[in-house]
Amino acid sequence: MNDARRAMLFMTGFAVVWAVIELMAGGVLRRYSPYQVVWTRYAVHLLLMLAIWGWREPRRLWRTARPAWQLSRSLLMFGMPASWVVAVHSGVPMATIMTVFWFSPLAILALAAALLRERIPAWLWAATALACAGAFLAHEPGRLGSAAELLLPAGMGLCFSLYVVMTRSLRGEDVLANLFYTALGVFLVLTPAMGSLWVRPTPFDALVMAAVGAFGFVALWLLDRACAAAPVSLSAPFNFVQIAVFSSVAVLGGLVHLHSPRLAAAGLLLIAAALIWVWLRAALPVSKEY
Repeated sequence: MNDARRAMLFMTGFAVVWAVIELMAGGVLRRYSPYQVVWTRYAVHLLLMLAIWGWREPRRLWRTARPAWQLSRSLLMFGMPASWVVAVHSGVPMATIMTVFWFSPLAILALAAALLRERIPAWLWAATALACAGAFLAHEPGRLGSAAELLLPAGMGLCFSLYVVMTRSLRGEDVLANLFYTALGVFLVLTPAMGSLWVRPTPFDALVMAAVGAFGFVALWLLDRACAAAPVSLSAPFNFVQIAVFSSVAVLGGLVHLHSPRLAAAGLLLIAAALIWVWLRAALPVSKEY
C-alpha cells in the first residue's frame, strides 16, 4: 500500500470516529452549554495524554520547535465550535450551516495549493467537487441567505480546513506534541468561562462527555496520521465518509428522517463514486502528480 492510500484510510477512520462523536454528543448538547461539552472533551484529552505519557515521557508532550504555530493551530479547534454555537444562537438554520461547511474539502484543496504548494491535478478537483455535490443531495438543502448569515458557517469550515493544512505543515513534529497542543490551546481559552457556564452533569452525562473526549483524541490522532502520510489534498475527499456513516446510523436509529430518500441515496452514490475514483487513481505513485 502506498502513502496516498494509507492517508485515505486514516482520513476514513477520522471521518467515522467524527460521526460517532457527533452522535454521542447530540444528547448532552441539548442539556449543557456547548462550551462546557467542548471544554470537557479537551480536558479529558489532556488527562488521557498525561496519564499515559506524562509520567513516562513528559517532554514528548510539550517539546516542539514551533510553539506559536502549534497554539495558533489549536485556536482553530476553538474557532470551529464557537462559529457553530454563535451561528445557531443567531438563528442560522442547521441545514444552512452544514451546506456551507461541506465546502471544506474543496477549501482544503485550495489552501493546500496556496500554502503548501501542492500540485493538484484536475481529476482530483473534479472528484472532490463530485463528492461535494453528493453531500448536498444527501443532506436537506439549506437556505442560503445573506452574506452576513453565511459568514459564521464559512468560518467554521475555514477553521477546519486550515487546521488540516497546518497539521500537514507540522508532519515533522512528534505526533504527541501535536495532539497535546491542540487540546491545550482550547482548554486554556475556555477554562476562565467555566465558572459561569458549568452545570454539574449527571453521572451518565459525565460518562458520555468523557467518551467524547476519548474518541476525540482518537479522531485527532487519525487526522494527524492522515496529514503526515501524504499531501492533504489526496485524503480531503474522504471527509465525506462522515456523511454516509452519520446518515446511516441516524436513519437506522430513528434519529432523523431523510428529506428525500431518493435524493439522499443519489448523493451517497455520488460520494461513493468519487471516493472510489480517488482510491483507484491513488494506485499511481504520488510523486508522479505531486
